[in-house]
Amino acid sequence: MTEVTASNCPLCSNDNECGNLTNKLNENCWCSKEYFSKEVLEMIPTDQLGKSCVCKDCLDKYNNLKT
Repeated sequence: MTEVTASNCPLCSNDNECGNLTNKLNENCWCSKEYFSKEVLEMIPTDQLGKSCVCKDCLDKYNNLKT
């Protein structure tokens, strides 16, 4: 089992490629341009809310299921 860290997606445990973790000025995370629906946020385990970002792959997968 993968250790849960801020850099792991709470849905799949893969690297979420969070730009906010790099501490680089004037750079935004990819997620700043994305919409996270209530349904996506509800899929995050309660103990991971606000601790790690959902990855782009999971967000895209969910969005493709809705269309």
